[in-house]
Amino acid sequence: MEFISWTPVIFSRSGFPRDEEGRPFLPKNAFVESLTSAVIFYYIKKDREIENRVRKYLLSENLDIKEVAKQVKKIITDKYPVLDELDIPERVYLPPSQIKEKYVEIFDLKEWIDVRGFKTEVFSGVLQLEISSPHIEKLRAASHSYAEALARMEHSLLKDHPLASIFYEPLINQMKKWDIPLRIGMWTEVSFKGDLLFFWRIKEVREKLMKTLKTDIRPRYVLYLPDEKQTTGWAEIKTK
Repeated sequence: MEFISWTPVIFSRSGFPRDEEGRPFLPKNAFVESLTSAVIFYYIKKDREIENRVRKYLLSENLDIKEVAKQVKKIITDKYPVLDELDIPERVYLPPSQIKEKYVEIFDLKEWIDVRGFKTEVFSGVLQLEISSPHIEKLRAASHSYAEALARMEHSLLKDHPLASIFYEPLINQMKKWDIPLRIGMWTEVSFKGDLLFFWRIKEVREKLMKTLKTDIRPRYVLYLPDEKQTTGWAEIKTK
């Protein structure tokens, strides 16, 4: 099995974590977080009863913003425990030769401007990765649904911007052939990342969350590498 970073992966502004011997790695939680976002999106989209429960929760009067992500995840995974028995190494080590320091822009997809930038470590390459789950087919379906929806959303915000045709259109076509697509690591600084993406199309929820969160619930601000002309974190787990 392999982990393939189709575009560079960032873990944090301060770079990748290191073990006691100074070896860089991606922690298990980076993979789990990515798959969790996919599962949340997929089962809200797939199950009307789940959609209605999450909608009711998000429209509640006493919505606790700090608890939103945890509660939405609980509603879904209680009914669909597809993340249970997921076996991924606690640390996936990265070859130091494939880590570079790069300047990263925070790109506003809606306004087409670079908001600000910073330097950090990025990883590009292919790694051996052992992953197992009794629910691998369901995770594959969820990951395709979410990654493709996320790519299409970002593409739609760019409209006639050159990045739409030179990057997003080939990306959308290529990821249909990926085994398990991921959006992994630090790829946006927007709260909730893409976990509430499904509800952007539902006016009452969108307006409530916009009013409560004071921000666009779509991942409008993405991390962009100007040298590569790519947004970050697009990756694949290849199981076969």
